[in-house]
Amino acid sequence: MNLNDKLKQIALDDLEGMPLSFFDAYSRKNSETFNFLYSQKILDNESIDAALEKAVIKQAKNDYDFMLSVKHRVVYADHAGVPEYLAYALDKKVFSEKEIKKIPFDHGQNAEIFVKDYLKKDLISSLRNTLLSPKPIIKYSKRTMAEYFSDSHPCCSCD
Repeated sequence: MNLNDKLKQIALDDLEGMPLSFFDAYSRKNSETFNFLYSQKILDNESIDAALEKAVIKQAKNDYDFMLSVKHRVVYADHAGVPEYLAYALDKKVFSEKEIKKIPFDHGQNAEIFVKDYLKKDLISSLRNTLLSPKPIIKYSKRTMAEYFSDSHPCCSCD
């Protein structure tokens, strides 16, 4: 195995193991590295997509486990994690029929309707695009409490 192969494997293993709940921050922090590996043709769309698909399925399984582990209240499929990830996993037949029957759906949904409502066909390529071109952090202007309350009417422009 040469160095490029090792770099590729390390990057893809890290991407697969990353909790998708931190994907935006992960993308911003690591986009320079992924872009370098991509521009050097160490990584390509197929390898990134395969790693992202594994991460999505892992997250969907975690969300499934969460739905079933919560006691004293029902956590519906559209409220556990990211519904698009669960829909993707359902569409890819990741769960058995027995597992699907345990998923609590609401809004008159079942697995088929849930997939129709939440499946994002370009989910993996969209995640890849975010990884390579992450959205910048929105910066808000800071006002001190004194500045805020110095306005006679801070919510409007009347005098």
